[in-house]
Amino acid sequence: MQTWLIYEPPGGAARTLDDAERFVVLREGFHKLAFLAPAIWLIYRRCWMALALYIAAEIVLALIAQGLELRGGSALVFALLPNLAVGFEASWLRARALERRGYSYAASVFARGREEAEAHFFTDWLADQPRETARPQPSAAPYRPAQPAFSFFPQPGAAR
Repeated sequence: MQTWLIYEPPGGAARTLDDAERFVVLREGFHKLAFLAPAIWLIYRRCWMALALYIAAEIVLALIAQGLELRGGSALVFALLPNLAVGFEASWLRARALERRGYSYAASVFARGREEAEAHFFTDWLADQPRETARPQPSAAPYRPAQPAFSFFPQPGAAR
């Protein structure tokens, strides 16, 4: 089971299926793509402040590795530290970027997959709304069957 974070769009959302499309669902946990290509992932997810911090951390760590004269595997481990941080904190970074754009936290859901998390959340979300049911319009004339049915009880208003 995984934890999924649900974020509501800016300005709220009407409780309709059309507005449900505007919600953002994030999976908590390690993101492999964010680890392997953090700069591309941060640009794609529009996490500009995190991208600036990532580039600054890479530059600082490269200067430190050069100053310590690290070579080979130790330099590689040093260079991968910011990638590891982005991989572990990808959900948090994206959540903060969404909040800066006006999204608000709506819920956390435990589920096996994205579809299951959405189903759990939207079932509860849509159930909270008052339902409008279609009521039949009253007719001027009372209902009378076209032909009387056989019964032991007389029909009201029927001939006896």
